[in-house]
Amino acid sequence: MQRVQITGNSQRKVKDGYPLLVADDLKEPEMKLTDGSFVALMASSQFMGYALIAKHRRQLGWVLSLDESETPTTDYFRKLFKQALIRRSTRFDAQMPQRVFNADGDGLGGVTVDRYQDYYVFTWYSLGVYQQREMVYAAFEAATDHQFKGIYAKLRFNVEENNLKSQLVTGEAAPEPLLVDEDAVTYPVHLADDLTSGLLLDLRPIREWVASAELQGKTVLNLFSQENGVTAAAAVAGAAKTISIESTKKGAKETAEQLAVNNIDPDKHEIRTIEVNRYLDYAQKHRLSYDTVVVTAPTFARSKKQKFQVAPDLTDLLTDTIPVVRRDGQLVVATTASNFSLKRFTEAVEAAFVGSDRDYTISETFRLPEDFVTRKAYLSSNYLKVLVITLDK
Repeated sequence: MQRVQITGNSQRKVKDGYPLLVADDLKEPEMKLTDGSFVALMASSQFMGYALIAKHRRQLGWVLSLDESETPTTDYFRKLFKQALIRRSTRFDAQMPQRVFNADGDGLGGVTVDRYQDYYVFTWYSLGVYQQREMVYAAFEAATDHQFKGIYAKLRFNVEENNLKSQLVTGEAAPEPLLVDEDAVTYPVHLADDLTSGLLLDLRPIREWVASAELQGKTVLNLFSQENGVTAAAAVAGAAKTISIESTKKGAKETAEQLAVNNIDPDKHEIRTIEVNRYLDYAQKHRLSYDTVVVTAPTFARSKKQKFQVAPDLTDLLTDTIPVVRRDGQLVVATTASNFSLKRFTEAVEAAFVGSDRDYTISETFRLPEDFVTRKAYLSSNYLKVLVITLDK
């Protein structure tokens, strides 16, 4: 195994549990390292930890064990997976869709594993980690005692052939769609789809809040509705009407499907394929307003006529959203941007009220759900920020 000398600053980070490696962590930043290889991190002759080289943008790789006796073998990864599975089994219903292995939070950056009933979905974020897939799959199958119906893989890095982006790795294919339950709501998921399943598991705190809110007889506007599951949760909770806004026909179709599997007539709810800013302009011109407005702002989105980036554009988006929230209504704002701290996010939200005649109170704050294990030393891994804001109360 190749030995790599790291800088003094990097030594302190590794010791403190920071998992990400970049080229500047090396004493010789230009040294040649093979993507997908394991290396030993050294401080002169002192062992500091093992790492997996996984080059992606500015990223060089991920730190693994700091114990020299824990070499990265199939059995080492089996133990990682076993610990992660046990951690979830004591806190979650096995039939609830959940994150059972959360990348660096559980000990191996660059790959996550989600469970949908008896099926597991691996999402790979870099080629270097993916090159160790045979070892990783073998370790996972051993950790689960082969108790599953099928394993899927989704590749989120660049691949030459589109048909490789999503694939059944082993076992039998899942029903299309596979119906999963989260509390009282049923969601259809599509495990063979290219990039996602159709339900973003990290947004569960928003769905749980909506499901427990007093929505009887109220209206709910769901902006960026695709995959957040909010519309179905609101309808099941008794909302008189939901209005779902999505920029793609695929997103609109998925929202309608989520309503239908819960025996709710999609035609009794409004699903519109339109740019969010255009709909907000329409709503203001027609003096429309809603009891609850949910904004799950994308980190980045591009359409034919415009693009949206959460850091520079969130305040303007919310400035246009606030007028359509009724008095005593609630505005739920969320972002999954890892480079946008909670402090900056809160400041961007507060800036939207400057010059407004609306009073507001931030009544609740949510972060990632418990199954999305993160490291305190790596703050950007706790990427979800959600604010529940009550207006004019």
